[in-house]
Amino acid sequence: MSLLYSFDVTEDGSYSFISEQNHHYLIYFSESTLPDSDGNIHIVYNLGFSRDGDHSSTPFSFKYDRLIRATIMSIVNDFFNKNDHRVLIYFCFGDDGYSRHRKIVFNQWCSDLDLSVEKHDNVIPYENTYVYGSLMIVKDNPLKQLILTSFNKFLEDIYNK
Repeated sequence: MSLLYSFDVTEDGSYSFISEQNHHYLIYFSESTLPDSDGNIHIVYNLGFSRDGDHSSTPFSFKYDRLIRATIMSIVNDFFNKNDHRVLIYFCFGDDGYSRHRKIVFNQWCSDLDLSVEKHDNVIPYENTYVYGSLMIVKDNPLKQLILTSFNKFLEDIYNK
């Protein structure tokens, strides 16, 4: 038995696979910008995924499938292997009451990150709940400190709105 699901790369650069329980997963990286205090603009990528074409956060009542975690983290590691100084950000929003649960699961998954990548977490209160944000960056990225400072300022700006 394979340790990962077989996945395809779509025309738009996203990754697609079907689980043993016949759920279709799509993992994607959307580009956005992050300005820093020196006036530089950094390109960062938002990590997202959907199950069966939906971003619904309704309770998932299917059995645990370790290959989903392994496949998604393999894709994330592949992203960093192909793009050594790129930055990934990921947000767990709290509109459904499960943001903390997703953050805990994602933290567990990130133990499978390549050792050259580090993860920085931040939590901000937002609209009577919390948003959990994570930034993943290669340790030797020469712009790491500027990007981390910019990410934290971005989150502070959201909090202060």
